[in-house]
Amino acid sequence: RGATAPIRCVVFSPDGHTFATSGYDNINRIWHGISGSCLKELRGTSVAEDYTFGAISLAYSPDGTVIACGCYRDHDDVSTDKIGILDVSTGECVRSIDIAEGFVSHL
Repeated sequence: RGATAPIRCVVFSPDGHTFATSGYDNINRIWHGISGSCLKELRGTSVAEDYTFGAISLAYSPDGTVIACGCYRDHDDVSTDKIGILDVSTGECVRSIDIAEGFVSHL
């Protein structure tokens, strides 16, 4: 397993042992910091149950248990923007916050 498309963003975990990426394939991945192997693919967890949302920003919580994703979707000239909170251990989206305007470029 590995990245199948260019990477949008990379963020290291607080302990520095892993890092997370989000790619143009709309899949968030967690990687081992030394070996570079993919530990987990968070498919369909970019705030939506499908792959139409892309994360353009990621941030780990200080304790490393969740990742915040700034996500967007353009469809028929309508932009939908969200912040999703993903549980690192399960990959589940535990919270989704709608953004009224604009997109979340940094977290």
